[in-house]
Amino acid sequence: MNSCFPTLLVWSMSLIFSVQSNDTYGYLGSALYLHLNVENILNSSDFLLKKDTTLVFKVNKAVSQFYQEYRNRTVIYPNGTIRFNEAQATDSGHYIVEMFDESGTMLHQAAHTVIIIESVVEGVLGSSALFHLKKKTHGTEMKWNKGGAVVASLINGKPRYFGYYKNRAEIFANGILRLHKIQENDLGIYTVNVTDKDGNNAYTEYAELLISNVTELPCVYAATACSVTFFIEHMDGRNISDAKWKKGENSVAEFKGPTPCYYGEYGSRAEIFTNGTLRLDRTLKTDTGNYSVEFFDNKIKQKWITQLFIMDPVSQPVLKYSCLPDGEVQFYCSVERGSDPVFQWSLNGNTLDGDSVFHSVRKHVLVVYNDSGSLVCSALNHVSKKQSDLVSFTCAGKKC
Repeated sequence: MNSCFPTLLVWSMSLIFSVQSNDTYGYLGSALYLHLNVENILNSSDFLLKKDTTLVFKVNKAVSQFYQEYRNRTVIYPNGTIRFNEAQATDSGHYIVEMFDESGTMLHQAAHTVIIIESVVEGVLGSSALFHLKKKTHGTEMKWNKGGAVVASLINGKPRYFGYYKNRAEIFANGILRLHKIQENDLGIYTVNVTDKDGNNAYTEYAELLISNVTELPCVYAATACSVTFFIEHMDGRNISDAKWKKGENSVAEFKGPTPCYYGEYGSRAEIFTNGTLRLDRTLKTDTGNYSVEFFDNKIKQKWITQLFIMDPVSQPVLKYSCLPDGEVQFYCSVERGSDPVFQWSLNGNTLDGDSVFHSVRKHVLVVYNDSGSLVCSALNHVSKKQSDLVSFTCAGKKC
């Protein structure tokens, strides 16, 4: 996350001077890019980058040098960008940039604040989220803030809660903060300041709360060797090019910039569209499983989940019957293929539903108490329906 504010640079033949303050956010263990907005640093006669009072980088007469622990993990680019590899918590702080001409006149000065986010907390709308401290040492006072607002404090073991968080926050003796009933405006950066017994700041940690909203969609059914489409509904045709589809924990498809990217066996059978829709072609039984899509909507991570069932269509059912000694007629309805078929019956044009005094239904077997008539059976599942040929029957009535 990087937030840079535009800076007015005043140019003249003898002086280039600006003071600016930028906040740059990075994540623990990841690369941090600090944009100094100064070009030709490597060719300057005198350039300094300091963190508080510690010298980080210096150029003197076009000779550059990194100092202390920055030597082995820092890269500087000609456009004035500095990359810190594997960002550390100690990289948080205030950085000063100073540039001088050959006579020692200051040409440029700028201040940068670097904030390293040590933990990312994911919460679901309406549920709870826990913020843990990375460090195990604790002081006499711990205070959690979000922006300029105090969320909760713990002073000499006594918790206190503030404002909008008063009825939703909980702070524990070890400094862990819990937020209840997460709302959209809880999204953002949280800071915990720990003070020692002498009133000095022992350390500061930063955490980011990401909020997701999980929506469970109806199951999707499709036939083998066909196509199936997953829609992201209610998005009003918006471009959702950050949609990421998964089957279980395995990636299926996503956009990387404007380019669609497909994984594994889906490379030749899937297509993702900019509205977030996913289509699978030439479906296989092994495509059955749990699918999810994640995308951001107004900074809230939406996660929609569904189940896909790939089924074999039913074949046309075959209907046979036999006359029973008690004057009853027993019918058998069967299919050669088809996943989880369900059977329906129609006697003399009337649909039969469940048992009655005139018939008994047992899945693919039907017993009727008529001695003549015509019957049709249908086999169906979630992806197909087929009907048998009409069968007329006549059996001798019940013998006295």
